[in-house]
Amino acid sequence: MIFTDFNSYKASGFSPTVCIIGSGPAGISLALQLEKQKIPCLIVEAGGFERSEEGQSNFKGKVIGDHYIDLEIARLRYFGGSSGHWSGWCRPLDEVDFEARNGVKNSGWPIRKKDLDPYTIKTNSILEINAFPPNKPLNDNLEEIYFRFSAPVRFGNKYREDIEKSPLISLLINSPIMDIVPTAKKISHINLYSKNGIAQQISAKYFALCAGGIENSRLLLWSNQLHRSGVVPNSQTLGKYWMEHPVYKAGDTALYTFTKLHVKHSLGLRFYAPTSKFLHAHGIGNFGMRLTTGENPIKALIKDGLCIAPNFFTTLAQKANEGLVCSAELRLAWEQIPVSENRIELSNEKDALGMPRTNLYWKKQPQDRTSAEAAMKLFGSYLIKENLGRAKVVSWLANGKDYPEDDERISFHHMGGTRMASTSAEGIVDANCKVFGVDNLYIGGSSVFPTGGHANPTYTIVQLALRLGDHIAQKEAKSV
Repeated sequence: MIFTDFNSYKASGFSPTVCIIGSGPAGISLALQLEKQKIPCLIVEAGGFERSEEGQSNFKGKVIGDHYIDLEIARLRYFGGSSGHWSGWCRPLDEVDFEARNGVKNSGWPIRKKDLDPYTIKTNSILEINAFPPNKPLNDNLEEIYFRFSAPVRFGNKYREDIEKSPLISLLINSPIMDIVPTAKKISHINLYSKNGIAQQISAKYFALCAGGIENSRLLLWSNQLHRSGVVPNSQTLGKYWMEHPVYKAGDTALYTFTKLHVKHSLGLRFYAPTSKFLHAHGIGNFGMRLTTGENPIKALIKDGLCIAPNFFTTLAQKANEGLVCSAELRLAWEQIPVSENRIELSNEKDALGMPRTNLYWKKQPQDRTSAEAAMKLFGSYLIKENLGRAKVVSWLANGKDYPEDDERISFHHMGGTRMASTSAEGIVDANCKVFGVDNLYIGGSSVFPTGGHANPTYTIVQLALRLGDHIAQKEAKSV
């Protein structure tokens, strides 16, 4: 069932057990799992079915620190959420991503990869991808890994008809949330924005905030301010430990075409990552390397390399004349170390609906750069040891210069702010994504990530949402 305004929803008499705030991958995946468990739910979406300038303007905010894209561009306010600009890259987090690592402060999840593995088949189905091949170990420190590529799935397009026909899922669009209202360690209801000032309240037994990796923190910070910390009683980490995935060109490679590195791939890409042993030994963030074969300047690489390794590059020059070598660009996406200084706060400026805008404090740390340097050393030494080629590190990384502005820079991956933890002193939600100290408020999406790994977050977002659906269903069954 779909409702375009609050009055039509109220008149329907639909009574949800679960109210889901947000209709992106987390919100819709949660709703699908609840439907499977025969639990009625309502999805409340601030926007409509199409992107609008008016809706996007409410996402405007300020970034303090490193250069970032405008916040109203980095996310989408309409049905389907930011899956509307998702590029479709899929990969689950690695087992090591859930582990505490020496040297990586604030690392470690209260759950493990095995807790999400039961949702692999369902997640693959939702994202319309095939199963993942196992990683291919290359040595003790490096392995070849695999990504899958969704169509990409636009959640709003894919599931609109299913929701419209469902007797258990209702969708209310054009309904911005103004605040979350607590009472006696529970959430009583949410208030919707009303132009005429008449209260528009939605009540439910359980609430799941799935509004995105920035908006989750914003809504909770604002509601906590309005209601004397009753929404998040233990709020010392709220909005903090926000993370992105830096992504830059890290180097160029000169390779022999007959090596195992130069194999045809459907997208012309090969992917590499460190082993768990390497990450634990070096105390750095996880990273993924993307090797792209293409029209790279092999002659320039040889010219530069002759001054560094004359024997190898003389041989390479001879083989280049025979067409037996190739070049490939090496790009790097890596995990940002979680620090409390990277955070979301409320601005003094308000949007058109009266809610404070976002101030995002975000800066790459020295340890983030160390991870990038370690990645290039690892891959370069592998090429040399196996006599597969050579890698040339880009000058900004090799010479300690500033990050370049004319590169990808960011991944639009908003993680952290409502991190999952074992205790309320360390995070906002427990292992079941329930807010500490509140019986019926849950959070979905990548804002609960304690660390980000290097993989795109959408796959894990869906896994967590499906797991949350099962948890709520089990809790509801015990309460009946």
